[in-house]
Amino acid sequence: MLRRLLFLAVASAGIAAASAVQAKTLTLLSSWDNNYNAVPVFVDKFVERVKDKTNGDLTIQVRGPETVPPFEQLQPVSSGLFDLLFTHGAYHLGETGMAFGMDAVKDDPAARRASGIYELIDKHYNERNLKLLGVFSNASGYHILLKKPIGADGALQGRKIRASSTYHEMIQALNGAVVTLPASEIFSALERGVVDGAAWPVFGAMEYRWYEVADHMTRPTFGVTNQTMFINLDSWNDLSPEQQRALEEAAKEIEVEGRAEFEKLWAKEDADMQKAGLAITQFGPEVAPKVNTMFADGVWKQVEQHAGADGQAFHKLAVEKGLALE
Repeated sequence: MLRRLLFLAVASAGIAAASAVQAKTLTLLSSWDNNYNAVPVFVDKFVERVKDKTNGDLTIQVRGPETVPPFEQLQPVSSGLFDLLFTHGAYHLGETGMAFGMDAVKDDPAARRASGIYELIDKHYNERNLKLLGVFSNASGYHILLKKPIGADGALQGRKIRASSTYHEMIQALNGAVVTLPASEIFSALERGVVDGAAWPVFGAMEYRWYEVADHMTRPTFGVTNQTMFINLDSWNDLSPEQQRALEEAAKEIEVEGRAEFEKLWAKEDADMQKAGLAITQFGPEVAPKVNTMFADGVWKQVEQHAGADGQAFHKLAVEKGLALE
């Protein structure tokens, strides 16, 4: 009897030790802080979902852009300084533009996953020691905040527009001049007249209070706003199959749930921005039908330029599957 009890005690201790070894805490580097709605909608819920699915054996600590600037985050995650990355594909065009192509892909989470596009992107980033976990859509696209309404040209002739790499081709196609500034400087740049407008997702103006220094927002919107989540490949391989499955399931679920939530958020913020004083200004009749194509053409140009043959294969697959924006 004593030997049996000793055996059970040792076995229990072994199981406990094994569980302790399997328990992990991962670090997630985000390109935005919680002022940007995508963080609470996607990141915070992803973190909670993973913890629930693993019964607390896998936890995630979030670090924001104050830790590493947004445009410099891919390399630290690739090298293993951080485990996960929540970012935008255009933020690392200096290294590759592959994930940026998702902004020119139709906004259908299920069709995207079934198309083979994810596998193509994942294979590309594997070469950079990263694995694709998910692409999270804001159920909307982009617009431009302007101090003055669209003029007689119907576009942006002579306007200085703050724009990240996401919008460079688009702004130039609209005959505007690109001014590159971080998001933290948009308010002061608009206030002081350094720029005449700022390109941004349709979400964000309320939280950042840009409506105080801009009076108009352009319509129609263009493109699809996405965020992409990667995990360091070594970190991934160190996880148990159960933990890997929890991450994949959580990402897939939050893609759908978060997009549905953003549909409601978009309607509310659009109404709130107009109530705050932002008037809608329409692109001219010659321009408005083309803005989506202008944006998509600019995205694919950069994807193919920065991701080479893989970028070309991505564009071709999106067209073949009927998922490329037109």
